[in-house]
Amino acid sequence: MKPIFDYSDYRLFLRDYLSTVKSHGTQLTYEELGRRVGFTSKGFVTQILQGKSNIPKEKISRFAGALGLKKREADFFELLVRFNQAKTHRAKNETFKELVTGFKTRIRHIGPEKYEFYSAWYYSAVRSLLGYYRFDGDYAKLAQQLIPAITPRQAKKAIDLLERLSLIEKDDEGMYRLTARLLTTGDTVDSLALVNFQQNTMDLAKEALETVHKDSRHGSTLTLGLSPEGYRQAVDKIAQLRKDLLSIAQFDRHIDRVIQVNLHAFPLTKLSKGKK
Repeated sequence: MKPIFDYSDYRLFLRDYLSTVKSHGTQLTYEELGRRVGFTSKGFVTQILQGKSNIPKEKISRFAGALGLKKREADFFELLVRFNQAKTHRAKNETFKELVTGFKTRIRHIGPEKYEFYSAWYYSAVRSLLGYYRFDGDYAKLAQQLIPAITPRQAKKAIDLLERLSLIEKDDEGMYRLTARLLTTGDTVDSLALVNFQQNTMDLAKEALETVHKDSRHGSTLTLGLSPEGYRQAVDKIAQLRKDLLSIAQFDRHIDRVIQVNLHAFPLTKLSKGKK
């Protein structure tokens, strides 16, 4: 099987590990693994693999030992468990940074390059800006084009990242241009990276209420009471609006600005017991 360092989900690693062990003729059942770790419930490992239960903090190292992991593998396994089981976005972020710092050359599937692109709002903004702004190497001037303005150092960091990710390239005149008109996350970006980006842009929206003139911004809010079917229809409408906005951007001409559009729908009340 592939090395543990290629995994971003410890449950997937465990399933592959147990499957591989079985294929080699070694009988290691879920019940036996649980016994080695010290679980009293026969079905606890099954519940962990199904995502119904988490590995208790005090059992993580024993789990690694029961799997026969070497020191570096065990360290990675413990961090991976903490990452997957983090209860807050902040804790998840902090653990992810430990993963990419301590195992920088081995992690692949978590997608650190995507994480980096969505870690700061101005990377996406600079990319969209280069769709019409002719950047001549003046990072100070480029930095002042954004609201709020960023530093020249941040502007250079954005250009370096965008070029490294092949999102921009130089034309025959030495000016940067986009490699693709539109860029959308779809379902491919890790949720951690996307939540970071959404949090950053929500902060920008709050700042814009004070820093951007009302004639240059638009905002509306709704508080609705909906049935499950009504909520589904509302989400479908939002998804369609997103597609319509992308279509407008794709065929628009004479572009002279970059705008941020945030679309969010979230509950303000608890659902009836048993409902998701």
